[in-house]
Amino acid sequence: MRYLLFVLSLLAALTTQLVSTCLAAWSDGAGTQDASPPSIVTPSIWASACFWIFGCANPTTSNTPPESRQKTAADRVEELYSGFAVGTDAQGNEGYNAAQAAEQQLLVDFVSSFQNPQKNAANLTAWDQEQDQLLNDALKYAGSKALDAAATYWGETHLNLPVISPEELIALANTMQVSDQAGEREFDQYMANYLAIRFDTLNRLTGQYQTAISDIDGLHIPLDLADLQTELCIDEFARTIGKSKPIKP
Repeated sequence: MRYLLFVLSLLAALTTQLVSTCLAAWSDGAGTQDASPPSIVTPSIWASACFWIFGCANPTTSNTPPESRQKTAADRVEELYSGFAVGTDAQGNEGYNAAQAAEQQLLVDFVSSFQNPQKNAANLTAWDQEQDQLLNDALKYAGSKALDAAATYWGETHLNLPVISPEELIALANTMQVSDQAGEREFDQYMANYLAIRFDTLNRLTGQYQTAISDIDGLHIPLDLADLQTELCIDEFARTIGKSKPIKP
């Protein structure tokens, strides 16, 4: 294909050059017969040919349509979360069901990677790759809320709320009752660390605030259920914006 474009562009350029030469000869009259014939293959012809080769027939360009790209684990979680039916939650607990679906799939992915810890050339496990993409996608403008919603749902259903500090949150994850499935406790620890990092932003969402003395002393406002429900509502608003909701009878 690359060479066919080269031939076609060269022929087109030659035709243009010949027409230009004939027009010049016609306008100048017989005086042009004594002149040396111009070179047909001019730099402009080669420039034209090269433009078509490298501009329109880049050999590294893939003809594979974007939708046929193999989906990653993160893609599947994000599609599961974003595509979940709208309006299925109880009032005041918006976002719960979509977040539950995302959290359950993340648990499956985490445990699978934990039990099969093969690494790629970049020394990343399957879970490393998945969570890196989820975090990167979350940082984009109007980015995915799948990981945030899943962690918030995990906090609602696994923590003994309220939790007074990030340290207590992490300690709870280390002592939770889990099944014998390898990787389940480590998943709880991952989710606890995610929420611990966001602790002081989550517990301000319901209008609570710290005093100046509390800030100086490094004290924390306890994280409670209302904080997590508010966060889920925010994530759900971002997830469903522009989507039509079912009409209730």
